[in-house]
Amino acid sequence: MQALPDHLLAPGTGHYIEQFGQLNHCLPGNRDQWSRDQRKTSLARFGKIGFPTQKDEDWRYTPLRPITGKSFDLVTDDPVAADAGKFGIPDLDSYRVIFRDGVLDPNPSDLDQLGGGHIEVQPVSSFLDDGPEARKSGFGEIIGAEEHGFTALNSALFNGGVVMTLQAGAVVDKPIELIFISGRKLAMAQPRNRIVVERGSKMQVVERYVSAGPHPTLTNSATEIVLDEGAEADYYIIQTQAKAAYQVCGVWVRQAAASRFSCRTVTLGGALVRNNLCAELGGADAHCDMYGAYSLSGRQHVDNHTTMIHAARNCTSNELYKGVLDQRSRGVFRGRIKVEPDAQKTDAQQANNTLILSRDAEIDTKPQLEIYADDVKCSHGATIGQMDGQALFYLRSRGIDRQEAESLLTYAFVSDVLGQIEIDSLRRYLEKVLGEQLIHEDEHPGRE
Repeated sequence: MQALPDHLLAPGTGHYIEQFGQLNHCLPGNRDQWSRDQRKTSLARFGKIGFPTQKDEDWRYTPLRPITGKSFDLVTDDPVAADAGKFGIPDLDSYRVIFRDGVLDPNPSDLDQLGGGHIEVQPVSSFLDDGPEARKSGFGEIIGAEEHGFTALNSALFNGGVVMTLQAGAVVDKPIELIFISGRKLAMAQPRNRIVVERGSKMQVVERYVSAGPHPTLTNSATEIVLDEGAEADYYIIQTQAKAAYQVCGVWVRQAAASRFSCRTVTLGGALVRNNLCAELGGADAHCDMYGAYSLSGRQHVDNHTTMIHAARNCTSNELYKGVLDQRSRGVFRGRIKVEPDAQKTDAQQANNTLILSRDAEIDTKPQLEIYADDVKCSHGATIGQMDGQALFYLRSRGIDRQEAESLLTYAFVSDVLGQIEIDSLRRYLEKVLGEQLIHEDEHPGRE
């Protein structure tokens, strides 16, 4: 890689390029020439394009100064020492894989139990160092080469993650839970995951992000998911980090014929969270669901940026995101549905509904349709509203105090999204966390 002179580097990139020079010898895949070349190519791209700015259309409502104004440090050893047990979800029976500041911790993880013959789970380091060349070449194949600077940064500096392959016709007997714990002050985690669900197989994956302390941290994750013909995957992204945590979460999905993919994203924490979710329905009769729920207060900012690409006949998709904004919080939703010329008989539905609890809260929503086929059924829409005064009056007239009444109505608003969570213990846990947030939010500046 020919290094760019300092004066040609994009603003804010120098600190991370310097870290690459110091740490590349201990990053996953450092023994493999192909991996080293891929990292250097991504680093050069990051140095050229830098971080997104509000001049970029896709980021115009997301001020990144809280992230780019800080210097986060990549963790390769001595990650946060936190008891993973305290982050467990009651009654959730799962195979757990633990990461601390992005670094895999094999001790409390269930990697050995997962190696039961029908599923192969490897740390990304061993996959890149020792994996078959034919499979290795697919690593990163569906993450767009022209994606934004955070993706390029992850491709250059990823410090952990797993590669999972579920064999054809297999069914995993319980969810696989990936728990990413952040905690060291100004620590940067760069997880990279790849999941392949082979023909006719089925699995559930819960990807959780939590904080071990109140310090500012940055998690910049990238996950690619490949579904072969007839495969099914239920995928959950659960974000309950501290209010000083920052996260950019990227998920790319490619679906073959008759496959089914469902993603539920629930954001109940974080100072600034950006979720990028892109699914390509590339085979006939594929189906994709995207559900999202977020509840914000203070100055929290959450941006859900989704892309649904219909590229084959007879595919269907359904997308519903619901948000609750209080105090000076801000939500952003940008949902794009693209129907390509060969995608006749497409049925694609999209909706974004937001409940505003404060005159100082703000939502920017932009549903989009791009249709290049003529035999389709597509709809999109967005609604923004306030608490139903009549319903609130009814509850208070029955002896329920204002705070509890507002909590009940708010939960009712997002319940149709939470109701899509098929893992009972996970749904009960999220209902409890949401309820506690709503009840214990004692101050409501800006409320009418």
